[in-house]
Amino acid sequence: MKHTEVKTGEGLGEIKFGITRDQLAEILGQPDEKDGFSYEGEEGDIDTEAWHYDELEVSFSFDKDDEWRLGTIASSSPVTTFGGEKVIDLDVDSLMNLLKNKGFENAVLEDLSTEDIPNHHVAVLEEESINFWFEDGELSEIQWSPNWEDEETIIWPN
Repeated sequence: MKHTEVKTGEGLGEIKFGITRDQLAEILGQPDEKDGFSYEGEEGDIDTEAWHYDELEVSFSFDKDDEWRLGTIASSSPVTTFGGEKVIDLDVDSLMNLLKNKGFENAVLEDLSTEDIPNHHVAVLEEESINFWFEDGELSEIQWSPNWEDEETIIWPN
């Protein structure tokens, strides 16, 4: 897979935030699975469609409010890189040290553990709109989007 580098605020490799579902299908073909769902957001119901590519271990989400343009990417693929480094399966301390070494001093680690799901954490880089999800102490998924805090500067590609 040539689309392996997480680019904060931009996308995954050559796949850019803001492309349409048709444009993604031109790049990767049809997904293995599509999920549609709605949830309550700050400004009302939000309709979302997620496309899952099982072999690539990557999912792409499109929101109706954003004219069905790509707004979130999630990857659990071991070939995915962040800052030039493979990060899936890193432990919490290794990822936090990597983030610090790459200049991301603002990472916040949250403990989401429950009795049913022990040792469950997320490291958040809020300014970069990226989450690193840990299960059993190892990074299992990276999830990122454009910087929604500064929506006025988001320019969707044609």
